[in-house]
Amino acid sequence: MLIEVKKSKENLPEELAAFMGVCNSRIDMKWEEAPLWPVAAPSLVGFAFACIPHIVEGVPRLFDWDLATPFAGLVVASVLLHFAPEPAGGSTELIVGANVGMLLAFLPQLVFYVWFVPVILFWIFQSMYVWKHNFPAFRVGTWIGLGAVSGLFIGGLFAHFIL
Repeated sequence: MLIEVKKSKENLPEELAAFMGVCNSRIDMKWEEAPLWPVAAPSLVGFAFACIPHIVEGVPRLFDWDLATPFAGLVVASVLLHFAPEPAGGSTELIVGANVGMLLAFLPQLVFYVWFVPVILFWIFQSMYVWKHNFPAFRVGTWIGLGAVSGLFIGGLFAHFIL
């Protein structure tokens, strides 16, 4: 099938053929041993972002909800994944996957109050599983996004009850 697609590109305009080449390129990621940064860094950043509104005075609360502003900060900070270590770094797919993962983990919380429990449990399960297999950057990004929102939920609970 790929041979047929490559042959069909010869008859297409140059811009469209270049776009098809970008869509067909896939960055796969597999680690030899369990990496620490995709597990620890996103969850710690989410935890810290959730605690900031309770520590720093004057942080605006979007929609009058404690976690909305830290979530917006996580979405903005996801651009920093461009500088992640290899094999993940420099991939737009990784950043898009992280944002999709964060949205899928965060938005249902508006409807299902205990949504944070399955999100955290699923992220822990994925943290034991994802690094062993050769997944595309988008899939690894969703794992990182789930980790960031899991840290956000845990940090929100910590900030509410402890700080």
